[in-house]
Amino acid sequence: MKKHIRKISLLLVGVMLILASCNSKENSKSDVASGETNKSEMVGISILAADHGWLAALSYNAENKVKELGIDYKILTSSNVSEQASHIDDLIALGCSVIVLEPQTDEVSTYAKKIVDAGIKLVLFDRIVDVDYDSYVTGNNPKVGSTVAEYLGEKLEGKGTIAVHNVPSAGSVSTERVDNFKKVMSEKYPDIELVEFQTANFTQEEGLKSGSDLLVSNKEIDAIFSIDDESSLGFLQAIKDAGRTDIKYMSGCGGSQAYIDKIKSESSINLFSATYSPKMINDAIEVAVEIKDGKDVEKDYFIDPEIINHDNAADYVDNDSPY
Repeated sequence: MKKHIRKISLLLVGVMLILASCNSKENSKSDVASGETNKSEMVGISILAADHGWLAALSYNAENKVKELGIDYKILTSSNVSEQASHIDDLIALGCSVIVLEPQTDEVSTYAKKIVDAGIKLVLFDRIVDVDYDSYVTGNNPKVGSTVAEYLGEKLEGKGTIAVHNVPSAGSVSTERVDNFKKVMSEKYPDIELVEFQTANFTQEEGLKSGSDLLVSNKEIDAIFSIDDESSLGFLQAIKDAGRTDIKYMSGCGGSQAYIDKIKSESSINLFSATYSPKMINDAIEVAVEIKDGKDVEKDYFIDPEIINHDNAADYVDNDSPY
């Protein structure tokens, strides 16, 4: 009888040991799932959806860059603030080590703070929002405004009327370009009158619509300060449709191959553009990888514009570009 009891006791001890081992393994699995192990090496990229040629080229260049670098990545494109907010939550849940964020609008600052609060490094791209970011990579938007102001001020010899294009939905991109344009005009060319107008977005269709309204409201304009190449294509069509011959100069911004073709071929208006290349996303991704690898980076990277006009347009032709 005692031998029988001893056997049962030994059997119970064995079962308890097996259960304890299984419980230990389950706890270990739970720790991994809850993110208590090392953070992922993934680089998250949240950029705007391609409703514009520049943005199409942005996605194109981003995909090529991450594949070239051979990194673990997740690229998400959004069409509005709520969709981008959801994507930010997704990238945080994936445990990305660093996120490259092109904010939809200033409203995204609240969601950008969630990235920082989660202990994830943040690289802002193209647009800045109110958040304690690790690095900001962008074209030099203020210098776009001041460079074009100097160019037009000299061409018009300090006199005339310039229509100033604004796109409020673009946030800091529009604000910085327009504010610095106005600043230079006020300080150096006070005799030039500025007439403001807006488009809802950066598209040729919206450019045609707003450009037509601008021309109806203003019977004489010497130049148009446009902050976007595709918008300029729409403005150009509106000018042609209206048969206007008073407009002597029109800017653009970006590096659109279609607009560069117009710069080369147009004879009735002096077209030009300030560069703001979608290839800048490559720089933002490289900075993100450096941060992931523990390297020190600059807080702010500003890429200065260059003026493209009839004299040098051929130097900026890229037949492989989607924009």
